[in-house]
Amino acid sequence: MLDLPTLLLALVATDLVLGATLAIGSRGRFRDGVPYWFGALGARVASIVFLGLPASAGDPALAIVAVTLLALSYTLQAAALLQFGSRRLPAWVHTAVLAGVGVPFALLAGDTGSRILFTGLALGTVMLVIAGIATQLQAPISRATRALAVGAYVAGAVVFYVRAVGSAWAADPLKAFLEPSALQAITLMLAYMATLAASCAFMLLLKERGDASSERLASLDSLTGAYNRRSFLENAERTLALALRANQPLSVIMVDIDHFRRINEHHGQRIGDEVLRRLADVVRSQLRKEDLLSRFGGEEFCVLLPQVPGPGAVIVAGRIRKAVCAEPIRIDGREIEVTVSAGVAARLDEGPESIDAILGRADQAMSLAKNRGRNRVVALSLGRSVAA
Repeated sequence: MLDLPTLLLALVATDLVLGATLAIGSRGRFRDGVPYWFGALGARVASIVFLGLPASAGDPALAIVAVTLLALSYTLQAAALLQFGSRRLPAWVHTAVLAGVGVPFALLAGDTGSRILFTGLALGTVMLVIAGIATQLQAPISRATRALAVGAYVAGAVVFYVRAVGSAWAADPLKAFLEPSALQAITLMLAYMATLAASCAFMLLLKERGDASSERLASLDSLTGAYNRRSFLENAERTLALALRANQPLSVIMVDIDHFRRINEHHGQRIGDEVLRRLADVVRSQLRKEDLLSRFGGEEFCVLLPQVPGPGAVIVAGRIRKAVCAEPIRIDGREIEVTVSAGVAARLDEGPESIDAILGRADQAMSLAKNRGRNRVVALSLGRSVAA
């Protein structure tokens, strides 16, 4: 039958393995709560070591240190989850929890039953608070991983509550807490599984965020941060399908830097790359959150405007053109005049059409803008575009 010493030994071994796994998996990138989680594992191992020392049974100071370290382990886990969610646990919270657990534990030294009851209820409540933090984890975290994290802490809280109440009401609380029994075997196994599940959930959180970050990087142009052509077309197809089903307007703007080859020849490719970055920032500043910006190729950019009819897209294109030429780009003491030509096309209301057809009209309009002297906006087929 599983007893407390066996569980403590298993927890130490598990925490050491989890720490090594986390170190390998994080690849030295100590962010997203990883340092706090390392600290939590270390504090729990230290707590178990102090609790397992032969002298701890007769030394109240060692028991106080062990319980305080265990409380620290949980506050560090809370800090890790908060940092993962781009929030911060104030330092005073650690101090308050440690004092709130350690001081009463020390004051109840003469009453074993009350000490066990208080400690179990206090640590169980801390676990429920951490479960609440886990419920607030947002996408790209999957619901299954969030549920695993929440379930682990709720299960841990249940173990603390059951063992605290069951032991405190026994005739000999310390004996009931330490001696093997069916209830102890069940709760200890649940405690072990909850501890393992919490760390596994945290590592899954890191993996899912890493996967989402890699996927996002693969969809972006590395120079400008705009969508690359492939990702833009995939998003545009989905957006057009939604527009067709809901009979909503949709427009496209093609933007091309005027005389960009001349900029590269006169100033060099490094300056040309910086011009592309600055232009992408300017265009982005004129768009809504739901609009899509893509570097379509070379010095050509494409903007998708969901739920915007043709006339509205012309206004947006005009704002972009004016913003670009309003102020020269200054790089390394050089002042570079930049203008753009833009073509606008909107979805027609004469049945379904492909995104390629809309892009083709926008590209044709952009070519007309260049042929008519550059630094201007030309629109095609707006008279038949879907009304807002």
